[in-house]
Amino acid sequence: MTANQAPLKAPVPGHIIVEHGPNGLVLSYNWFSWTYIALAIFALFWDGFLVFWYSVASSQGAPWIMLVFPLLHVSVGVGLTYSALAGFYNKTIITVGMGQLSIQHKPLPWPGNRTVQASDLIQLYSEERVTRSNNGSRTTYELSAISNQNKKITLLSGLNSQDEVRFFEQKIEEQLGIQDRPVEGELRR
Repeated sequence: MTANQAPLKAPVPGHIIVEHGPNGLVLSYNWFSWTYIALAIFALFWDGFLVFWYSVASSQGAPWIMLVFPLLHVSVGVGLTYSALAGFYNKTIITVGMGQLSIQHKPLPWPGNRTVQASDLIQLYSEERVTRSNNGSRTTYELSAISNQNKKITLLSGLNSQDEVRFFEQKIEEQLGIQDRPVEGELRR
């Protein structure tokens, strides 16, 4: 590539829908993946055990500690079940237009919904996140922005590929008229 050639645009990942509507650019994608099927099966067994536990404990007249002890497990079961349901039904909708950048996760409520004034954003950039555990490591990607107060705003997190995050970065910057500039710590191109 010569110095006067523009970099190639990121290709549209197959699961992302791109629309140009009356409110501007709309990018959307469903959350569903095979991971959520495994999570749903695990949640079903987890919740099933708890239902069994409580039915036995209540039918046997167990002491109150037997009913209180598994409450932490119940809260974990609720979280697992809710996450699985969100994975099956939710989608993320990014709307860029009318002087705003709006990110919504719906129909089930999920953290990360936000609306940012376009004039508050000076640069978008992609980041790689590696999470290590006893079972190995997992790499995800985040789309972040720098505000005109020089603060970081995380726009999207948990993305599965570099193609996704780069595509979102390029399309949103293009729609907002932001010239791409390097940011310290961003995903290498």
